[in-house]
Amino acid sequence: MNVDLKADVVVTSVQMEEAETVVTYEGDVGKYGHVFFTHCLESTLPDDSKGTFTGYARTVLADGGSVNARLQGVWRREGSELTVMSLDDGLGIPDQNYVVVKVDLIERSGALELSHL
Repeated sequence: MNVDLKADVVVTSVQMEEAETVVTYEGDVGKYGHVFFTHCLESTLPDDSKGTFTGYARTVLADGGSVNARLQGVWRREGSELTVMSLDDGLGIPDQNYVVVKVDLIERSGALELSHL
């Protein structure tokens, strides 16, 4: 699969709940403008090293417009390194994307790679 966009992202918050961990990010993502997005991670192993997630994204475009998307997929963690593999469906636009987000939860920084489907 060809990577169509690459972008740096910042982890803005990590919220620990009993049944899930909520990670919130932001970054400038090419044609999508400044993107704010959240992953609600649910673990499928007792050591919280992998699982599934749902999420949501909202963008602010250069022209002041906005794009929203529903996110879902799987994730894995090794130490402080979190990798999220997401299928994203733009709401009200034809875009569907495969996105891989890799971040260091301690450093609060990372990158994403987006491929159009």
